[in-house]
Amino acid sequence: MEAVDRINQAHGKETIGLAAAGFPGEREWAMKRQKRSPRYTTRWDELPVAFA
Repeated sequence: MEAVDRINQAHGKETIGLAAAGFPGEREWAMKRQKRSPRYTTRWDELPVAFA
């Protein structure tokens, strides 16, 4: 990653990157909101819990 960062600093943002990230300008990512609570900002007990 240091090499990628150095190349991008020297030659411009997104000169090179990881293949899994897709091509700049063609990324059509959006958050999935199907399972979000209608009160997701006001009900702490409805927030999802992640265990590691």
